[in-house]
Amino acid sequence: MERIHYGSHVFYTGTEIAGAVLDYAGLLAASGRFATIDMPIVDADGGPAKARLLLGPSMPIASESMPDDGAEFRDEGALETLRGAARQLAAPRMRTAAPAGMDPRKTSMIDDWLELDSY
Repeated sequence: MERIHYGSHVFYTGTEIAGAVLDYAGLLAASGRFATIDMPIVDADGGPAKARLLLGPSMPIASESMPDDGAEFRDEGALETLRGAARQLAAPRMRTAAPAGMDPRKTSMIDDWLELDSY
């Protein structure tokens, strides 16, 4: 089990889930993007629950290992969702060639509009 520290809140979740959340948070921060996730947690009564977290740059999050008591919290569906989101974010983006007649050095559609307006 792991303790996730998020702001002033503490959430309890499985070790693999915590690792996947932190991996995804790191990729989001590195790419300057944000995402909201539903993280499976163990509630105060020991039952399963969900915590909704906003991850991204400047969003402090940390995990802390807890003593092993033999009970590991698992949620395979949530784990695969988190890992899939991380894989998609880490995958290189496909770049396409600029359409014929468009200057590939331009950085936005505004440049094209200004060029069209000058005719």
